[in-house]
Amino acid sequence: MRSDLFEQQDEDFENLPDATEQLRFLAPAVVEVLAGVRTVEQLSPMLSETIYLKLRDRAARAARSRNEANSVVQRPNFVVSNLHQESHRPGVIQSVVLLSSNLRTRAVAIRLESRNRRWLATAVSIL
Repeated sequence: MRSDLFEQQDEDFENLPDATEQLRFLAPAVVEVLAGVRTVEQLSPMLSETIYLKLRDRAARAARSRNEANSVVQRPNFVVSNLHQESHRPGVIQSVVLLSSNLRTRAVAIRLESRNRRWLATAVSIL
């Protein structure tokens, strides 16, 4: 029986990739999308459809606000200073990533869920 590539596949929780590198990339990348220096399309393989649409809309509002204020787009200079992740059930990781710069520290909460043998962000909050 041939499996269709686009069908939901059985999850193999034992062989999911380590989520640490994805979290280290995704947290600052989300902030960069909102700052206007990265497109949300670059993150689409890592985001659920709901999160993709919410981030796209929020980035568009931020761009309009910057445009109305004649603000210059500046690349945020954040470094991942701490990352905490935990899993209370297979296929779900809840994490908090601390991003530090010279001026401030931000926390990005990310929930990852396994879908078709990879991790997708199903919730993202910047605190």
